[in-house]
Amino acid sequence: MREQDQDWAPSRVVGEIKIRGGNLRALSRASGLQADTLRNALYRHCPKYERIISEYLQVPVEKIWPSRYQPKAKK
Repeated sequence: MREQDQDWAPSRVVGEIKIRGGNLRALSRASGLQADTLRNALYRHCPKYERIISEYLQVPVEKIWPSRYQPKAKK
């Protein structure tokens, strides 16, 4: 499996946010959410929360979580 096919580890997502001067709690509150809400996106598919993180990082959601955004196989 190629690196670009793997989801970013939660620690990488948090680290990338920190590199840009933020943190998940502040990003959650700035988005009008409870402080720990965006943490959910690190461990489960939450499109709204993933989009908030993606927009902050300026990285497409499908690059951060490719397993969650792969096209569905046709039957």
